[in-house]
Amino acid sequence: ELIDLRGPVPGDLSQTSEDQSLSDFEISTRALINVWIPSVFLRGKAANAFHVYQVYIRIKDDEWNVYRRYTEFRSLHHKLQNKYPQVRGYNFPPKKAIGNKDAKFVEERRKQLQNYLRSVMNKVIQVAPEFAASPKKETLVQLMPFFVDVPPPGEPLTKNTRPKVASRFPKLSRGHPRETRNVEPQSGDL
Repeated sequence: ELIDLRGPVPGDLSQTSEDQSLSDFEISTRALINVWIPSVFLRGKAANAFHVYQVYIRIKDDEWNVYRRYTEFRSLHHKLQNKYPQVRGYNFPPKKAIGNKDAKFVEERRKQLQNYLRSVMNKVIQVAPEFAASPKKETLVQLMPFFVDVPPPGEPLTKNTRPKVASRFPKLSRGHPRETRNVEPQSGDL
């Protein structure tokens, strides 16, 4: 069950060469890159609630998580279809407007998205010589920006992840004279 949830890792019994379901290519690259979706969680409230999928990626000794909504997976699928026509043959879970918050549906979609990502990653590895030449996180992120690790939607930005944005408002500094404010209550103050 754990292997189904997180995917095979080097040394798993399911990864031996006797396993006829795996091609020689898959056996040789399983230890190179692994992708799985271990969890899904709900963000937002009431009608604005949405599911976020935790995608766990491992390339050799480098491991990281990305958090993506279904719409981001769908966008990735469309981009990959344009770049790699072979991706059109892969099963991508369809959009569902009603009942998409049902626990059974969400779990089934999680499994489908995980299988989809694994199939896509195997294809990308086969057709992208730059990844085979340099199998590391930076190469994968350049090929597929989908795998850039950013905080999950709805999470507060930390000091390290906050994007640098120029403010429209000038900063106040101590070098400029400021108007002194009388701290005594004035009429109209509460």
